[in-house]
Amino acid sequence: MAQIHDMRRRHYGSIDFDFYRTQAVALRSQARRDTFKSNAAIRLVMISLAAIFIAALVTSMQSQSIQSAWI
Repeated sequence: MAQIHDMRRRHYGSIDFDFYRTQAVALRSQARRDTFKSNAAIRLVMISLAAIFIAALVTSMQSQSIQSAWI
């Protein structure tokens, strides 16, 4: 977890906005990476479920065609 620092310039006593801007950019980049990873995991699960569903559907259709050939 990121620590929050109160960076002040010694000469003026003002807040160092560049420090906070740098932290914000780093946190934003980390959030984008985390979002991409979670979206990729969701996509992988959805593709796997779709493949299983299609395999079950094809198997079902093949068994129906075999049964109708015997009739």
